[in-house]
Amino acid sequence: MVKIRDFEFSLREFAGALGDFGPLNPFILGYIAILGLDPTGIFLAMGLANIALGLAYKLPLPLEAKKVIGTTALSEKWSPSQVYLSGILTGSAWLFLTFSGLVKRLARLTPVVVIRGVQLGLMAILLKESLTLMASNPLLALTSIAVILVLLKNEFLPSAIAVFTLGLAVALLSNPHINLKIGLYLPSIHVPSPQAINLSLLTAVFAQLALTFSNAILATCLAINERFPDRRIKEENLAMNMGLINILLPFIGGIPMCHGAGGFASQYFFGGRTGGAMIMEGICEVILALFLAESVAAIFAAFPTSIIGAMLLFASLELGKPTARLRGLDLIEAISIGAISLLTNLAMGFLVGLLLHYVLDMMRLRTTSS
Repeated sequence: MVKIRDFEFSLREFAGALGDFGPLNPFILGYIAILGLDPTGIFLAMGLANIALGLAYKLPLPLEAKKVIGTTALSEKWSPSQVYLSGILTGSAWLFLTFSGLVKRLARLTPVVVIRGVQLGLMAILLKESLTLMASNPLLALTSIAVILVLLKNEFLPSAIAVFTLGLAVALLSNPHINLKIGLYLPSIHVPSPQAINLSLLTAVFAQLALTFSNAILATCLAINERFPDRRIKEENLAMNMGLINILLPFIGGIPMCHGAGGFASQYFFGGRTGGAMIMEGICEVILALFLAESVAAIFAAFPTSIIGAMLLFASLELGKPTARLRGLDLIEAISIGAISLLTNLAMGFLVGLLLHYVLDMMRLRTTSS
């Protein structure tokens, strides 16, 4: 273990980084395999952003592919220009909302119980996804769960490292045709054409903003501040991060990215406590981008989804822990918001949850006054 001021570089921190290892995200693999985006640009952008965030915040603060944009892009077979433009548009929106003060005002108007409901909804969504992924190979999933439980407190062989290594071994042994091709790969410069903007892209960007505000800003900020009260961050910090990342990195091939409460919960559960986890993940991604870009996508595409599901299971449970402290009407409200989020989406759960909370508040006031 190496400690440098507020940074720790240890197996535990590295395990935290692997708990939410960005290149395994199915949207990223889809961008490469289906839309033909350059893996060098994607992994290099992720790596540089993770290193910068680790240095700036000294906390596990992971990035992930934007879900609404990713889903729309893959289903409608967007061009690379459309993918990069969607990132630039969302980035511009977040910078405007940050510097206009709207992010701070909206955050102050959002009650904690509504954010708890969004967290609960995200927990349910991740839990459902984890069960689906584990069903692809139940035996391997159960083995992974057992390994995680046995090695949970082991500092010499952290559980995330063990199951990640198991997954790589299974991927390579079951796909002998995959060859490791080491070379030097440099990113291309991309200047997206404004002509690629259409109604579908603008609709996806708008829907993504609502989802990002509820999950990537409010829920992530609350989760971090509860676990690191001495290193509190503000909602506008996260919005500005996503603004800068999504405006700058598309020009080297970066995809639309955001923070996420689920990613943070995963890194925290598996051992991430300092920016060292982010820096180590970023260094790995930069190495993959510059030296293994040709074969890395094939390797991660072959990674067993059942193992990802097992890791996601523990991340979802970590995310739902704070809700267990709620009682009475707050618990009912959070469960209702969580159920709406699960049945529709997080953005809808957030908006309906706000309306529900203020309606209940008005009813309380009328009952009190009468």
